[in-house]
Amino acid sequence: MYKTASPYVNELLKGEIDWLPFSQNTLNRAIKEDKPIFLHIGNISNIEQRNCAYELFRNREVINILNGNFISIAIDTEDVPEAYLAGMDLLLINEHRISRHINIFSLPGIKPITSFSSFLPDDFLQIAQNILKSFTGKREKLELASTYLTRKLRLSGIVTKKEGPSTISPKILHAYIRSWATRFLDPERKNSRQPYTISPRNLTFILEYAHKYQIREYLEFAEQTLIHFYHSAVFDPIDGGVFSASADYSFKMPSYEKSIYENANAAILFSTGYKYLKKRIFKEAADRIMDFLQNRMNIGRKGYITFMTLNRSGSESTYYKYSIKELEEAFPRNYKKIAEALGMNPLEDATKPQIISNTPKYWDISPDELETLKKIRQSKSSELILDKRIMTGYNCKVALAFHTLAINNGKQYRKEYLQHAEEILDNIIKHQRKGKIHLYKYISSANTEHYLSDLYDYSLFLNCLLWHFILTKDEKYNSATKDYAAYIIFNHYQPSTGMFTKTGKYETSIPVKRAPVIDYNTLSSNSIMADNMLLLYRITANDIYIKTFKQQIYNIIPQLVGSGPFMTGWGMQLLNYLSDHLPITTEEQ
Repeated sequence: MYKTASPYVNELLKGEIDWLPFSQNTLNRAIKEDKPIFLHIGNISNIEQRNCAYELFRNREVINILNGNFISIAIDTEDVPEAYLAGMDLLLINEHRISRHINIFSLPGIKPITSFSSFLPDDFLQIAQNILKSFTGKREKLELASTYLTRKLRLSGIVTKKEGPSTISPKILHAYIRSWATRFLDPERKNSRQPYTISPRNLTFILEYAHKYQIREYLEFAEQTLIHFYHSAVFDPIDGGVFSASADYSFKMPSYEKSIYENANAAILFSTGYKYLKKRIFKEAADRIMDFLQNRMNIGRKGYITFMTLNRSGSESTYYKYSIKELEEAFPRNYKKIAEALGMNPLEDATKPQIISNTPKYWDISPDELETLKKIRQSKSSELILDKRIMTGYNCKVALAFHTLAINNGKQYRKEYLQHAEEILDNIIKHQRKGKIHLYKYISSANTEHYLSDLYDYSLFLNCLLWHFILTKDEKYNSATKDYAAYIIFNHYQPSTGMFTKTGKYETSIPVKRAPVIDYNTLSSNSIMADNMLLLYRITANDIYIKTFKQQIYNIIPQLVGSGPFMTGWGMQLLNYLSDHLPITTEEQ
């Protein structure tokens, strides 16, 4: 047993499996005892997968085989994000699919043999038993399998050598977009995707690209999708905010999971939609999302918590639902009006909880009525699970959302948005290690949360500092920008590849030191650093920054076309460069 801030791993620790932390000591123990490793990576962010994992690891046969034969390690995806990214690469090599939960069997010394995402006990036991038989009788075959996977993994999603100069032209960007956007926007594919995630980061990129090159088809798709998204069950009409996914594109069956990262990205998407498509409901949507983050995910001066989910499946839970009977008891005179405003059917069984939607009639609900609806919801709060970790990277993303709204939503709102962003930045600075520039992964006072940050947090924090200085001209943040830019370049830049590494030169770390360039669930650290190089050049006109940016792009160009939406962060930086985004625009002044 070990201490962790992860609610997911803490739940696993309540069971009978002898879980160990992902540390050098644990890996050394596997070598010393000559035992294969079982590594499980997951978190609470998917109700169905989370509960299936809990059930799997309560299975008596699974408990016995792991405790008797393996060194078992549990990782939360948020605690060691680079391990999760490596796991994703392994999963794509083995299964050609994506999953928030990953199981990996490895030889001692963290040499992977296989990875999979199934939670069926029979599947799990069959794989584990086969590995044990081979481990004792045909170990050389496992070594060969591990060598193959390790080689594939080393070549997957990372830059291993510095590429020579090439022309950075619009043709590269157009080829990249055309290699995946047609599939992404295709109506048949869109309607058949299950589950459906709105992918706000990808859609924001498409919006920016379509506006720059005036591609009407893409602009119309973005507009229709945003309207459909806003007026659906995926947008919560009571507390605001958006759910991470839906069963399909109808958006009638939401996942009932809310993360600050996806909500911040959704706010940026709607704000960008307002900027380019001029529909006021998109500004309204962005504001309501940020209100949700402020009111439901913000713990005062401590910062923004990570995740909100349910302790049971969406079909079983009633937390986000209402019945006609509940409405009738709370609003005897006008319950039908409120039911209609929430997209409910008054003719349904009055006692049956119904899924609600954010309909165009939402504003028919008065502030007092909305408060009553919130109280009804809060009476069921025992169904809610909160991931209360206050994470540096995700808080940075919220600050960047406030920066985006400050740019796009008009001068009358600018001061308020920038003040909220400043509060986040000051809170992160306050929680630096005393006398040093080092950040913690979590903004917290709990000892179990004092993991040092890696490149992802530093790159996002620098991005926030840069934008805050550009928008406020406050020298305090210019000074911090210089300090963190110098620190990151000195500690993380690798001249031999022209890219940035996950772990600093003088930091000890468990052996996951690579920094992938693929943008899976979050942007890759290197694509964020590319943005930082452009912003630093805009501010200082120092050629070293634009040279570093160009080298990163030279390295990425061979991987770009055919990579699909997994490299939209790089696509955005290409677009920024090609748009001559280097001078500070009038809108930012």
